[in-house]
Amino acid sequence: MDIENAKQLSYENMRKIYKAHLRGQGLGTNTVNTVGGDTFYLWNNVGHDEFWRVVTSDDFDTVAREALFKALSENSSGNVASLVNGYVSTLRRFRNYVYSDESYLVEEPDGTKALKDFLLDIECLDPLAEWTSKFNLFDILKITKTEIRHSNMLSWLLNPNENHGLNDSIIRGFIQYVATTFPEDMDVFDTLLMDCHDFILQREWHNIDILAVSSNEKFVLCIENKIYSREHDNQLDRYRKIIEDTYSDYEKMYIFLSPEGIEASDPDYWCSMSYQDVLTIIDNARKKVKLLPDVELLINNYVEAIRRDIVGDERLVQICTEIYAKHKKALDLIFENRPDRALEVANILKAWAIERTETGEIEVVLDKCSKTYISFKTKTMSDILPDSEEENSGWNTKNHYFYVIRNNEGMGFLLSLTLSSKNLTDEQRSICDKINEYFPSKQQKANWQWRTPFATKQVKLEEELSEEKIFEQLDKKLEELKAFEEKLCKVMM
Repeated sequence: MDIENAKQLSYENMRKIYKAHLRGQGLGTNTVNTVGGDTFYLWNNVGHDEFWRVVTSDDFDTVAREALFKALSENSSGNVASLVNGYVSTLRRFRNYVYSDESYLVEEPDGTKALKDFLLDIECLDPLAEWTSKFNLFDILKITKTEIRHSNMLSWLLNPNENHGLNDSIIRGFIQYVATTFPEDMDVFDTLLMDCHDFILQREWHNIDILAVSSNEKFVLCIENKIYSREHDNQLDRYRKIIEDTYSDYEKMYIFLSPEGIEASDPDYWCSMSYQDVLTIIDNARKKVKLLPDVELLINNYVEAIRRDIVGDERLVQICTEIYAKHKKALDLIFENRPDRALEVANILKAWAIERTETGEIEVVLDKCSKTYISFKTKTMSDILPDSEEENSGWNTKNHYFYVIRNNEGMGFLLSLTLSSKNLTDEQRSICDKINEYFPSKQQKANWQWRTPFATKQVKLEEELSEEKIFEQLDKKLEELKAFEEKLCKVMM
């Protein structure tokens, strides 16, 4: 590899090239991500120049240990001596790579050859047409893997008075499943013969996914639906106590529904049920009636979505496994760069930052933005902490601060202010010390590199993203920022 050319690459490109090399060595995804992160610890925490100084040093082991020990001592609360060995090992591996003949990947940082090979063998995807060529409403609406939508669909099917044409066969199927498979002190005969037509369905009552109540039969069916999440905060115990307090004289059934039918944390009361059991109930119910065409299409689409994305189609799994084994490198690259929720949220955050820049409230710095961070400045903060004459901060910029919107993998975000101590003048350092006096950062080491004197609480995002709502939430956080700057101006005067 031409070291000088490599030094000109951005962090993102260098990391992408190296991760492609690691995948080519047959390493698993988790290992690649771990090594691909640890290797560039010095780059992330000290800077580009220090990273390359260490990598290209003639006395690599000594220089690397000294540099990593210093950086880890300032930025880590763990056992530094122990951590150093691991980081030196991963950095040595990278050094061997950049000085080896295998570093040809710099010429094709995007894995061009692997992608070309995949495209030349594109017919390998033909067996998937059986699944991909079918119309499926749930795919179009992008809700096949959205837990709340599955609960909505099940609630509709369970309701005997809805217009699906299945009458009470679905709710009766659920009750029959529990009555015949779960050891409960109930009269099975009376339970199976009760009239199910007056059941009223409720969604998210006291956060319970599905609640079906019959006042005539004095019967309650409670369903907790878990597809892509797990139990937390003693949910099942809390829900059961709420039901017992509210419906003390009712017969009660509790179902814990999951893809594999895993055992509930409270197995004495909650009957475990799998989505395969749900499919069986739906299949049995629709065989008994003639459904309207639009209803039949919807239910068929739902069954296909469950079978493919939740229960698992064995034949589909086998075909996908064979394709992946043949084109692992190309498919890993495609997967790594796919549009995902985190990217979707990042684009919304960036759009907000651009819009607020146009109104003059902030100044977004697009070349310092990524899927994880949206970086911007404000006139007030730039007046408080003036720029340097050279681009010598920890971000290789003239400014020694950035406000960032931190994107937590598309699940939430927060806004914070970060200060960089690298190459501060005496005047700038005095300003930073005064900021820390009134707004102390958690990082209080004397020889600090990064400080965060201001951070908002994280905003949790709903499953269904709304740009308008995220903009409103960001505007509220911007108001918090302005209030912080107003206080800061008063103490800095």
